[in-house]
Amino acid sequence: MSMRLTLRQVEIFVAVAEHLHFGRAAEALHISQPTVSQEVGRLEKALGLPLFDRSRRSASLTPAGEVMAAEGRALIAQAEGLVGRVRLYEDSRMRLAVVVASPSVINQLLPAVLSRAEQELPQVHIQEAAVDTGEVSATLDSEHGDIGLGRFLDDLEGFRKEVIVQEQVFVALSRSHPLAARTRIDLKDLDDLPLLLWPREQNPTYYDYLLKVCTDRGLNPMILVSPPRIVGSRRYLLSESRAFSLVPASMVGHMSEDLSTLPLQEEATVKLEMQWRASDVRPQLKMLRKLIREEAAELGKI
Repeated sequence: MSMRLTLRQVEIFVAVAEHLHFGRAAEALHISQPTVSQEVGRLEKALGLPLFDRSRRSASLTPAGEVMAAEGRALIAQAEGLVGRVRLYEDSRMRLAVVVASPSVINQLLPAVLSRAEQELPQVHIQEAAVDTGEVSATLDSEHGDIGLGRFLDDLEGFRKEVIVQEQVFVALSRSHPLAARTRIDLKDLDDLPLLLWPREQNPTYYDYLLKVCTDRGLNPMILVSPPRIVGSRRYLLSESRAFSLVPASMVGHMSEDLSTLPLQEEATVKLEMQWRASDVRPQLKMLRKLIREEAAELGKI
Protein backbone atom coordinates (compact mmCIF):
# COMPACT_ATOMS: atom_id res chain seq x y z
CA MET A 1 0.00 0.00 0.00
CA SER A 2 1.46 3.36 -1.04
CA MET A 3 0.57 6.71 0.47
CA ARG A 4 1.71 10.25 0.00
CA LEU A 5 2.10 12.53 2.96
CA THR A 6 4.39 15.48 3.50
CA LEU A 7 6.44 16.69 6.45
CA ARG A 8 4.48 19.95 6.29
CA GLN A 9 1.23 18.04 6.79
CA VAL A 10 2.75 16.33 9.82
CA GLU A 11 3.91 19.68 11.23
CA ILE A 12 0.44 21.16 10.80
CA PHE A 13 -1.21 18.11 12.36
CA VAL A 14 1.14 18.23 15.37
CA ALA A 15 0.34 21.92 15.87
CA VAL A 16 -3.41 21.13 15.92
CA ALA A 17 -2.78 18.18 18.26
CA GLU A 18 -0.93 20.47 20.67
CA HIS A 19 -3.51 23.28 20.61
CA LEU A 20 -6.55 21.02 20.12
CA HIS A 21 -7.95 23.89 18.09
CA PHE A 22 -7.64 24.49 14.35
CA GLY A 23 -7.79 28.27 14.66
CA ARG A 24 -5.11 28.55 17.34
CA ALA A 25 -2.88 26.15 15.40
CA ALA A 26 -3.28 28.35 12.31
CA GLU A 27 -2.28 31.42 14.34
CA ALA A 28 0.79 29.65 15.73
CA LEU A 29 1.86 28.58 12.24
CA HIS A 30 1.00 31.97 10.67
CA ILE A 31 -1.19 30.38 8.02
CA SER A 32 -4.95 30.45 7.37
CA GLN A 33 -7.36 28.15 9.17
CA PRO A 34 -8.73 26.75 5.85
CA THR A 35 -5.17 25.70 4.95
CA VAL A 36 -4.81 23.89 8.29
CA SER A 37 -8.11 22.07 7.83
CA GLN A 38 -7.25 21.19 4.24
CA GLU A 39 -3.81 19.75 5.04
CA VAL A 40 -5.07 17.75 8.03
CA GLY A 41 -7.83 16.37 5.80
CA ARG A 42 -5.29 15.35 3.19
CA LEU A 43 -3.21 13.62 5.84
CA GLU A 44 -6.22 11.70 7.13
CA LYS A 45 -7.10 10.69 3.58
CA ALA A 46 -3.55 9.46 2.94
CA LEU A 47 -3.65 7.41 6.14
CA GLY A 48 -7.21 6.21 5.67
CA LEU A 49 -7.99 7.01 9.31
CA PRO A 50 -9.59 9.91 11.20
CA LEU A 51 -7.09 11.64 13.47
CA PHE A 52 -9.53 14.01 15.18
CA ASP A 53 -12.98 13.51 16.66
CA ARG A 54 -14.94 16.39 15.18
CA SER A 55 -18.19 15.52 16.93
CA ARG A 56 -17.35 17.86 19.80
CA ARG A 57 -17.08 21.63 19.88
CA SER A 58 -13.27 21.47 20.26
CA ALA A 59 -10.98 19.08 18.40
CA SER A 60 -9.94 15.94 20.25
CA LEU A 61 -7.57 13.19 19.15
CA THR A 62 -8.74 9.74 18.17
CA PRO A 63 -6.61 6.78 19.31
CA ALA A 64 -4.93 6.86 15.88
CA GLY A 65 -4.40 10.61 16.35
CA GLU A 66 -2.69 10.05 19.71
CA VAL A 67 -0.20 7.69 18.05
CA MET A 68 0.25 10.02 15.09
CA ALA A 69 0.97 12.96 17.42
CA ALA A 70 3.72 11.08 19.24
CA GLU A 71 5.24 9.68 16.06
CA GLY A 72 4.86 13.03 14.30
CA ARG A 73 6.82 14.86 16.98
CA ALA A 74 9.58 12.23 16.71
CA LEU A 75 9.61 12.58 12.91
CA ILE A 76 9.91 16.37 13.10
CA ALA A 77 12.78 16.06 15.60
CA GLN A 78 14.53 13.59 13.28
CA ALA A 79 14.08 15.91 10.32
CA GLU A 80 15.50 18.86 12.27
CA GLY A 81 18.47 16.72 13.33
CA LEU A 82 19.01 15.61 9.75
CA VAL A 83 19.13 19.20 8.53
CA GLY A 84 21.52 20.14 11.33
CA ARG A 85 23.88 17.27 10.55
CA VAL A 86 23.92 18.02 6.82
CA ARG A 87 24.62 21.70 7.46
CA LEU A 88 27.75 20.75 9.35
CA TYR A 89 29.28 20.35 5.90
CA GLU A 90 28.65 23.90 4.73
CA ASP A 91 31.93 25.64 3.90
CA SER A 92 31.70 27.88 6.98
CA ARG A 93 31.04 24.91 9.34
CA MET A 94 33.82 22.83 7.77
CA ARG A 95 36.27 25.32 9.22
CA LEU A 96 34.53 25.84 12.58
CA ALA A 97 34.67 23.79 15.79
CA VAL A 98 32.64 24.85 18.82
CA VAL A 99 34.06 23.38 22.04
CA VAL A 100 31.67 23.39 25.00
CA ALA A 101 33.53 23.25 28.31
CA SER A 102 32.75 23.22 32.03
CA PRO A 103 34.51 25.71 34.35
CA SER A 104 37.62 23.74 35.33
CA VAL A 105 38.38 22.87 31.69
CA ILE A 106 38.62 26.57 30.86
CA ASN A 107 41.53 26.98 33.28
CA GLN A 108 44.16 24.63 31.91
CA LEU A 109 43.21 22.08 29.27
CA LEU A 110 41.38 24.35 26.85
CA PRO A 111 44.10 27.06 26.77
CA ALA A 112 46.68 24.35 26.02
CA VAL A 113 44.46 22.94 23.25
CA LEU A 114 43.89 26.38 21.71
CA SER A 115 47.58 27.25 21.80
CA ARG A 116 48.63 24.02 20.11
CA ALA A 117 45.76 24.06 17.59
CA GLU A 118 46.80 27.55 16.53
CA GLN A 119 50.09 26.05 15.33
CA GLU A 120 49.02 22.60 14.13
CA LEU A 121 45.43 23.17 12.94
CA PRO A 122 45.45 26.73 11.55
CA GLN A 123 42.62 25.80 9.15
CA VAL A 124 40.24 25.25 12.09
CA HIS A 125 38.56 28.18 13.78
CA ILE A 126 37.84 27.09 17.37
CA GLN A 127 35.12 28.81 19.35
CA GLU A 128 34.89 28.10 23.07
CA ALA A 129 31.55 28.00 24.87
CA ALA A 130 31.89 28.07 28.66
CA VAL A 131 28.93 26.54 30.52
CA ASP A 132 28.21 25.74 34.14
CA THR A 133 28.78 22.32 35.67
CA GLY A 134 26.26 19.81 34.31
CA GLU A 135 25.32 21.77 31.17
CA VAL A 136 27.84 20.39 28.66
CA SER A 137 25.74 17.51 27.31
CA ALA A 138 22.54 19.56 27.14
CA THR A 139 24.36 22.24 25.15
CA LEU A 140 25.65 19.66 22.67
CA ASP A 141 22.22 18.05 22.40
CA SER A 142 20.67 21.40 21.51
CA GLU A 143 23.03 21.66 18.50
CA HIS A 144 25.05 24.49 20.09
CA GLY A 145 28.41 22.73 20.10
CA ASP A 146 30.59 20.16 18.35
CA ILE A 147 32.82 18.80 21.13
CA GLY A 148 32.01 18.76 24.84
CA LEU A 149 34.50 18.62 27.70
CA GLY A 150 33.26 18.04 31.22
CA ARG A 151 32.72 15.61 34.07
CA PHE A 152 30.09 12.89 34.40
CA LEU A 153 28.52 13.80 31.06
CA ASP A 154 25.06 12.51 30.17
CA ASP A 155 24.46 9.52 27.91
CA LEU A 156 22.92 10.95 24.74
CA GLU A 157 21.49 9.04 21.82
CA GLY A 158 23.62 9.64 18.74
CA PHE A 159 26.64 10.84 20.73
CA ARG A 160 29.87 9.19 21.79
CA LYS A 161 31.88 9.96 24.90
CA GLU A 162 35.15 8.80 26.40
CA VAL A 163 37.22 9.45 29.49
CA ILE A 164 40.30 11.42 28.44
CA VAL A 165 41.98 11.85 31.83
CA GLN A 166 41.54 11.00 35.51
CA GLU A 167 42.47 14.07 37.56
CA GLN A 168 43.51 14.03 41.19
CA VAL A 169 41.05 15.63 43.62
CA PHE A 170 42.28 18.48 45.84
CA VAL A 171 40.87 20.28 48.87
CA ALA A 172 40.38 24.02 48.48
CA LEU A 173 40.32 26.05 51.70
CA SER A 174 41.54 29.32 53.17
CA ARG A 175 45.28 29.86 53.53
CA SER A 176 44.52 31.11 57.04
CA HIS A 177 43.04 27.76 58.10
CA PRO A 178 45.37 25.77 60.39
CA LEU A 179 45.30 22.74 58.08
CA ALA A 180 46.48 24.80 55.10
CA ALA A 181 50.08 24.39 56.30
CA ARG A 182 49.96 20.62 55.75
CA THR A 183 51.25 18.87 52.65
CA ARG A 184 48.20 16.56 52.56
CA ILE A 185 44.79 16.60 54.22
CA ASP A 186 42.83 13.82 55.87
CA LEU A 187 39.20 14.69 55.17
CA LYS A 188 38.17 13.52 58.65
CA ASP A 189 40.06 16.54 60.01
CA LEU A 190 37.63 18.86 58.21
CA ASP A 191 34.58 17.72 60.18
CA ASP A 192 34.15 21.23 61.59
CA LEU A 193 33.67 22.77 58.13
CA PRO A 194 30.80 22.37 55.64
CA LEU A 195 31.47 21.33 52.05
CA LEU A 196 30.74 24.06 49.50
CA LEU A 197 29.16 22.64 46.32
CA TRP A 198 26.94 23.74 43.45
CA PRO A 199 23.29 22.52 43.59
CA ARG A 200 22.88 18.77 43.13
CA GLU A 201 20.44 19.21 40.23
CA GLN A 202 23.22 20.73 38.12
CA ASN A 203 25.00 17.37 37.92
CA PRO A 204 23.65 14.74 40.35
CA THR A 205 26.22 12.06 39.46
CA TYR A 206 29.18 14.39 39.98
CA TYR A 207 27.68 15.77 43.20
CA ASP A 208 27.09 12.28 44.60
CA TYR A 209 30.58 11.19 43.62
CA LEU A 210 32.20 14.03 45.59
CA LEU A 211 30.07 13.18 48.61
CA LYS A 212 31.19 9.56 48.29
CA VAL A 213 34.82 10.72 48.24
CA CYS A 214 34.11 12.27 51.64
CA THR A 215 32.12 9.41 53.18
CA ASP A 216 34.63 6.80 51.99
CA ARG A 217 37.24 8.72 53.99
CA GLY A 218 35.16 8.98 57.15
CA LEU A 219 33.61 12.42 56.66
CA ASN A 220 29.87 13.10 56.45
CA PRO A 221 29.92 16.80 55.65
CA MET A 222 27.19 19.36 55.95
CA ILE A 223 26.58 20.91 52.51
CA LEU A 224 26.55 24.59 51.64
CA VAL A 225 25.04 25.29 48.22
CA SER A 226 26.82 27.79 45.99
CA PRO A 227 25.01 28.30 42.68
CA PRO A 228 26.32 27.94 40.11
CA ARG A 229 30.11 27.80 40.71
CA ILE A 230 32.11 27.29 43.87
CA VAL A 231 34.66 29.84 42.70
CA GLY A 232 31.92 32.40 42.05
CA SER A 233 30.06 34.73 44.37
CA ARG A 234 30.27 32.37 47.38
CA ARG A 235 34.06 32.03 47.23
CA TYR A 236 34.28 34.27 50.32
CA LEU A 237 33.02 31.31 52.37
CA LEU A 238 36.24 29.49 51.48
CA SER A 239 38.42 32.57 52.03
CA GLU A 240 36.95 33.16 55.50
CA SER A 241 37.48 29.51 56.59
CA ARG A 242 33.73 28.99 56.73
CA ALA A 243 33.77 26.08 54.25
CA PHE A 244 36.02 23.90 52.12
CA SER A 245 35.53 22.47 48.67
CA LEU A 246 36.82 19.66 46.47
CA VAL A 247 38.30 20.57 43.10
CA PRO A 248 40.12 18.75 40.27
CA ALA A 249 43.85 19.19 39.68
CA SER A 250 43.20 21.56 36.78
CA MET A 251 41.95 24.13 39.31
CA VAL A 252 45.27 24.14 41.16
CA GLY A 253 47.04 27.42 40.47
CA HIS A 254 43.84 29.03 39.25
CA MET A 255 42.22 29.81 42.57
CA SER A 256 42.60 33.20 44.28
CA GLU A 257 45.75 33.88 46.31
CA ASP A 258 43.90 33.61 49.63
CA LEU A 259 43.06 29.95 48.97
CA SER A 260 45.20 26.82 49.22
CA THR A 261 44.70 23.62 47.21
CA LEU A 262 46.03 20.51 48.92
CA PRO A 263 45.99 16.81 47.92
CA LEU A 264 44.06 14.27 49.97
CA GLN A 265 45.82 11.97 52.40
CA GLU A 266 43.93 9.11 50.73
CA GLU A 267 43.98 10.06 47.06
CA ALA A 268 40.90 10.28 44.86
CA THR A 269 40.49 11.06 41.18
CA VAL A 270 37.70 12.53 39.07
CA LYS A 271 37.28 11.78 35.38
CA LEU A 272 37.25 14.33 32.59
CA GLU A 273 35.25 13.25 29.53
CA MET A 274 34.99 14.28 25.90
CA GLN A 275 31.70 13.97 24.01
CA TRP A 276 30.80 14.46 20.36
CA ARG A 277 28.15 13.62 17.76
CA ALA A 278 28.79 10.10 16.41
CA SER A 279 27.69 11.09 12.91
CA ASP A 280 30.12 14.02 12.73
CA VAL A 281 32.92 12.72 10.51
CA ARG A 282 34.42 16.09 9.56
CA PRO A 283 38.18 15.51 9.32
CA GLN A 284 39.11 18.67 11.23
CA LEU A 285 36.97 17.53 14.18
CA LYS A 286 38.74 14.17 14.18
CA MET A 287 42.12 15.93 14.27
CA LEU A 288 40.97 18.25 17.04
CA ARG A 289 39.70 15.35 19.16
CA LYS A 290 43.09 13.65 18.77
CA LEU A 291 44.85 16.84 19.87
CA ILE A 292 42.54 17.15 22.89
CA ARG A 293 43.31 13.55 23.92
CA GLU A 294 47.05 14.22 23.73
CA GLU A 295 46.83 17.42 25.78
CA ALA A 296 44.62 15.70 28.35
CA ALA A 297 47.25 12.95 28.66
CA GLU A 298 49.83 15.65 29.43
CA LEU A 299 47.47 17.12 32.02
CA GLY A 300 47.28 13.72 33.69
CA LYS A 301 51.03 13.71 34.19
CA ILE A 302 50.99 16.86 36.31
